[in-house]
Amino acid sequence: MDLRNFVKKQESALKKYRRIYKILDFLTISLVFFTLMFLLNMDKVFAMMTTFEVRAGTSYDFAGISIAFETVALALISGFLALILTFLIHRRDDRTGILILVEEKYPNLQEKLRTAYDNRETDNIIVNDLLNAVSSGISKVQSSAFLKRRRLTLGLVLILVSASTLGIIMSNDFHTDFDPEDVITLLEDAGIIPQDEDTSGDLYDITDEASDEEGSGTEDLTGETAIIVVEGTEVDLTLPPGTGEGFSNQQEAEEADEDFDQSSPYEISIISSQAYYEELPEGYESVIRSYFEEMAKN
Repeated sequence: MDLRNFVKKQESALKKYRRIYKILDFLTISLVFFTLMFLLNMDKVFAMMTTFEVRAGTSYDFAGISIAFETVALALISGFLALILTFLIHRRDDRTGILILVEEKYPNLQEKLRTAYDNRETDNIIVNDLLNAVSSGISKVQSSAFLKRRRLTLGLVLILVSASTLGIIMSNDFHTDFDPEDVITLLEDAGIIPQDEDTSGDLYDITDEASDEEGSGTEDLTGETAIIVVEGTEVDLTLPPGTGEGFSNQQEAEEADEDFDQSSPYEISIISSQAYYEELPEGYESVIRSYFEEMAKN
């Protein structure tokens, strides 16, 4: 058997088994974290957070099933924590090479397999004899020997137990008496997290001041209007309602573009008015007539 192909085959099988272990550990840890957070009422935390308080209480429809926002958020948090722990648990797996594992499983290949693999490009009588001995030994190696059946079984059992426990708890809506708000208050008192600033003191309350001004005012809006006396004459200074409406600034009025048609010019002549002949006071007819005639001359 070619030694290089043998090593590649065993490394591929080992990576597949390690991937299975990681998946099992990830699922188990996620279920455990989710169950603990559900029991400890951690879903109430989102209603206390400004970022998520708007979404708290909402739900999502997936395949005809309504899933609460809190459930989705707890699942994501559980998955994130499980991902970190799984990485920490398996961070040293790749440090153990396949050659060492084969030698541990098959003592007759101890030291021989690594020596033959390191000198596989060398061509002499000693190395060739070693390669022949190792080749006969590795022909008996089975990839399934690297599968940890006990660990695989334990992982499956833990997943089934965790999933069953979580299903029973959620179906019965079982919770503990733990209140997350107490922990937040405790952390704030200990100074671990900053306390929420009380901004109520920054608000300006105008109720009392407005009531004081209304109660202490000296003007009687419903009483008599104020007047002044000018040279013995009483003058009312009160402006009637609507004063100033309909008027505009003189400067603005001059700048306004007034579009109108100018009347045609006509000959200026003395036009007597018939009005002064009507209902004139007795004895003043001649005086009034003379006045208008003098006005016409000017």
